[in-house]
Amino acid sequence: MNVAKKMQVPQDRTHILESMPVNKAIWTLAIPTMIAMLIQVVYSMTDTFFIGKLNNPNMVAAIAISMPIFIVIQAFGNMFAIGGASLISRLLGKGEKEAASQAGSITFWSALAICITVSLLGLIFIEPLLLFCGASVNTLGFAKGYLRIMLLGSPFIGMQMALSGLLRSEGATKESMIGMLSGTILNMVLDPIFILFLNMGVAGAALATTIGNLVGFSYYIFFYLKKKGVISIALKHYKFDLTVYAGIFKIGIPASVGMILMSIGFAFANVYAAGFGDDVVAANGVVMRITNIAIMLTIGLAQGCQPLMGYSYGAKRIGRLMETVKRAITISTVMGLFFATLFSLFSDVWIRVFINDARVIELGVQIIRAFVIAMPFLGTQMVLMTMFQSLGKTVESLIISLGRQGLFFIPALIIFSSRWQFNGFIYALPVADIATTLLSVTLFLFMKKKLQLSYKEEMAQGTAQQLG
Repeated sequence: MNVAKKMQVPQDRTHILESMPVNKAIWTLAIPTMIAMLIQVVYSMTDTFFIGKLNNPNMVAAIAISMPIFIVIQAFGNMFAIGGASLISRLLGKGEKEAASQAGSITFWSALAICITVSLLGLIFIEPLLLFCGASVNTLGFAKGYLRIMLLGSPFIGMQMALSGLLRSEGATKESMIGMLSGTILNMVLDPIFILFLNMGVAGAALATTIGNLVGFSYYIFFYLKKKGVISIALKHYKFDLTVYAGIFKIGIPASVGMILMSIGFAFANVYAAGFGDDVVAANGVVMRITNIAIMLTIGLAQGCQPLMGYSYGAKRIGRLMETVKRAITISTVMGLFFATLFSLFSDVWIRVFINDARVIELGVQIIRAFVIAMPFLGTQMVLMTMFQSLGKTVESLIISLGRQGLFFIPALIIFSSRWQFNGFIYALPVADIATTLLSVTLFLFMKKKLQLSYKEEMAQGTAQQLG
């Protein structure tokens, strides 16, 4: 009986990807992923919330300054989470489970080696990195105290991302959510203890986050040790294979490049914000945390659809793929409109939740009302980028990743800030997001036409063979 139950779990997850109605499959896969992303936002906001209760804008600014480096750490985990998940989903769609396990093992052990290397490099160059990200005399000490601990725990942060991606690749989005949830709850409990009661300040926030990620990582390891996955990450399945690495990196690298460019974009934003004053850095950091609620929920929806899109493409079910994309874009656009309205109407209330400083609140209100302009467009961008990643479309994935930060945001930030000062600074990101969405739609329309043409040709060849 126990054996039957163990065998049933992977089969049930395959059924979701293969035959469940699209709308039901999207919600089945996406709700746990969206909850997991919301949880991730909550624990990133928790640090800012409790540090904000100390009413020291320099401490709040220090966390914002460290964010670009934290994103780079996540980018390396995300490289394997996205690249590995894309390859594994397509292999499962083709019915190649042994190859999927080999890809899973390569993804895990390679991610571990990379994350440890990034952690050591970050610790060696911590001060130059923080100065590059906009640290000032007032914020450098706080930022070093926060980031040093985060870097020590960064292998767990990166590996938690990589493992959650592997679970999503086989449709285990519920288990992926549980791992995030366990670490976040612990982080929320530890934050007030370390920051307020033990008076550890920003170092306490970093320590709570690190411990939370360690717990989430441990849950994922336990999941695979208990052999509950469709695939395996065991070392015995590792076999160096350039084809597998190419399959991971051709999608993982564009995804990680996008996050690294986002990190550079945030660093540029912090430098320009610091030119307007440390209060602007603090306000911008708070707004980033707040608007991340909508952004991460949208990413959660898109990533929840990733195994469904990858599996459908691998199984050559183009109609199911297109229906998934259409429904996901519709849902994400409605979500974007809702959050844009919510943030715009109650902007001052949102800022006050984190810090009770009149100047920071005034600046934050202006920033958040500019940011929400692009929010209804973000869903289309995120869903289409995830679709290109799921299908293994390297060029399109790379163009969108480069587009948002390299082609649009950083140039807009430089030009707008120089021409219109603070007012230009706050509108650079929404302009970049709208431009990237238009680029994504253009690439999608070209790809859709090619896919439909290829599908018709395959159907015609199949019919001809049957008649022959």
